[in-house]
Amino acid sequence: MFYLEWARRPAMHFQPMATSDQIAKIGVVGCGNISPAYFRGCRRYDNIEIVACADINREAAKSRAEEFEVPRVLSVDELLEDDEIEIVLNITTPQFHAPINKAILEAGKHAYCEKPFATHRQEGLDVLQLAAEKELYVGCAPDTFLSGALQTARKLIDGGFIGDLFGAVAVFAYPGHESWHPNPEYYYKKGGGPLLDMGPYYLTALVNILGPVSSVYGSTKTTFEERTITSEPLKGSKIQVETPTHVNGLLEFENGATASTLFSFDMRGAHQLPMLMVYGTEGSLSLPNPNRFDGKVEVSRGRDGPWEEVPLEHHYEGMRSLGLAEMAEAIRVGRPQRANGAMAYHVFDVMSSYEESYEDGTRKKVDSTFERLPVMPDCEAEDPVF
Repeated sequence: MFYLEWARRPAMHFQPMATSDQIAKIGVVGCGNISPAYFRGCRRYDNIEIVACADINREAAKSRAEEFEVPRVLSVDELLEDDEIEIVLNITTPQFHAPINKAILEAGKHAYCEKPFATHRQEGLDVLQLAAEKELYVGCAPDTFLSGALQTARKLIDGGFIGDLFGAVAVFAYPGHESWHPNPEYYYKKGGGPLLDMGPYYLTALVNILGPVSSVYGSTKTTFEERTITSEPLKGSKIQVETPTHVNGLLEFENGATASTLFSFDMRGAHQLPMLMVYGTEGSLSLPNPNRFDGKVEVSRGRDGPWEEVPLEHHYEGMRSLGLAEMAEAIRVGRPQRANGAMAYHVFDVMSSYEESYEDGTRKKVDSTFERLPVMPDCEAEDPVF
C-alpha cells in the first residue's frame, strides 16, 4: 500500500528527449557472436539504421549483411571514410575496443562500443581526451541499466522510496562458458574472467543508482587452473587459465554507501544469493538480472515487511542498441547521452582496482568519476522508441 501512496506524489521533472525524423546512419565494425543481438536490436528503434558492416573476416561481414539485410559490406577503412555514416558501432573483441574507437573519432565520427571500454586505463583516457578534442560522442555498453526495471528502481530511490541508501549487494556466480560457448578460451585468458566479462553489467547498474565509487578492496582466486571444453567444435580441448575466476570486492561510494560484490566462473551447483539488492534506511529493493532488459522490482519495508512487486513506471524492455539509439537522440538535441564514455571508463577503472588491491593487500582509491544523469523519461509500454 505504501507504494501507491508514494506514487501519488508529484513526478520528478527533467528535460524530455526530443524526437526527430532524421535517422542516424550506423556502420558496424565487428560481425562476431554478439553482433546478431545488435543487428536485431537496431531494428526496434526508428532513429537509427545500419547501412554498412565490416569485419577483418570479410566473409563474416557478408554473412551478417545477408542475414540482416544490411545494404553494404565494406572494409574497416572504407567504412570509416564513408560520408553517409555518422556513428560507428564497435563490437570487436575487447583488445580492439579502444584502438578502433580512436580510429573512429579520428575519422570524425561518433563511436559506440561493446564493454569493456578499454583493456588499460591510459588507452581509455586517450579515447575520452580525443572525443573531447574532436567534440564527438563516445558511448559504451552495457545499456541494460536503461531497462524499465532499473530505471524504475532509480526513480524510486532518487525520490526517497527506501530512505537514505547505505548498502548494496551484487552477485554473478556461474560455472563458466566452456559448456556452451563455441570458443570459450578467451574468457580464461588475460583480459577475460568474470569481472571484466560480467562485472560491467552489475557495476554499471550500481553506479547508476549509487553514483561514483571512491575506493575498492578486492580479493581474487583462480580455483581451477585448467578447464576442459565440452561444447562444439572444440570439445575435449584444454584451457590453461590465466586470469582470476572468483573475484570478491568491497566498494565504497562517494555518497558513503558500501556494496559487497561477487563475480565467479567457479560456482558448482545452484546458488540462492541475490543478483542485485539495494538497502536504504526505510527498506530494501530487490532488482533483476542487470544483464537483461526484463525482470521485476520488489520492495520490502520496515523491520519484517513482506516482499511486494513494484509496478514499473518505465517500459524500456528493448534489446541491445537501446544505448546506441539514446545516444543518437542525444546527438540530435545536443545533450549528454546516458551510456557515455565517462561512466564506462569509471566502471573499467573500478574493475582494474580489484586485482591491484588483492596484489598489494590495500584498499585502492578510485581517481575517476562521472556525472550521474537523470532517469529516462516515462513512456508507454507500446512506444517503440523513447
